[in-house]
Amino acid sequence: MIWKWRIGRWRITFTFAPMSDVTGVNGNLEDDNHILMWDFDNTTLNDVATELLKVQRVYELPTIHILETKDNKNFMAYCFKRTPWLKVVEILAFTKGVDWNYIKYGVYRGHFTLRVTPKDGREPKLIWSLVSDVPDDCSVADLMSWTKYETLSGKWWK
Repeated sequence: MIWKWRIGRWRITFTFAPMSDVTGVNGNLEDDNHILMWDFDNTTLNDVATELLKVQRVYELPTIHILETKDNKNFMAYCFKRTPWLKVVEILAFTKGVDWNYIKYGVYRGHFTLRVTPKDGREPKLIWSLVSDVPDDCSVADLMSWTKYETLSGKWWK
């Protein structure tokens, strides 16, 4: 729930919403490249896999790992390919079904972040890897920053 008041040139906003504290990984690497990370909400595994297979083929990407974050509804994916920032943005924008808020905030911050810890008792779980003959050129160990943040929760209680 959001309440807004405007007094002259000032706006006062009060928000009341359930939140969850989570930890996420940022996709930036030390050499100014990034790994590819996608976030999909309110979709199906079939739609996500179909779209990521197309992206994998067009951009000649290594294996893409798909994780489920909400039963049969929300998914994220990782691809361990060193990629320049503008190419990351291009690939994500090319990928149909990616959460636009994820793209917007990632572009604003200059890196993308995906949750790795549970939210509302739901832990991201690997459910499918889209195998490729193209080898990975980096790994989880190459990721240089992790962050704690808060996100909207689906629960009104703890």
